[in-house]
Amino acid sequence: MKIAEALKSLDNSWSREDVLIKIKNGEDSEKIVNDFFNNKQQEIETLTNFINTKDKILLGEIENLSKIESKIINKIKNYSLTKTDSLTRETFQESLMQTEAYKSFNIGLFMMKWSNKFVFISLLVISAIALTKQAWA
Repeated sequence: MKIAEALKSLDNSWSREDVLIKIKNGEDSEKIVNDFFNNKQQEIETLTNFINTKDKILLGEIENLSKIESKIINKIKNYSLTKTDSLTRETFQESLMQTEAYKSFNIGLFMMKWSNKFVFISLLVISAIALTKQAWA
């Protein structure tokens, strides 16, 4: 199996929306990860055969980026209303109603869509670098 085919197969099989549905249905995160690895073992082995030390460093940086995104989401989720002490209760409720009216920008959907694409593009770049190095070697 070629690296491009493996990457495409992995990208097509991983849907953040499907994983979110599994989480909402009470499925454990470890089970989701293990099922993915069991179902895509051949593609993952193909991908790992092309990963060198430099690429592993980049993957570590991407992992750190994901951890930072997780912390930001957690802080947003737990944001305290004490920062809005200057607003009265009615003013706060009005602003809340206005934000609900403008739900055209959904930050969760934005994070799910672009984070997944960023990881996929990063993996493609890593494989392109590795293949280029092999071609010139």
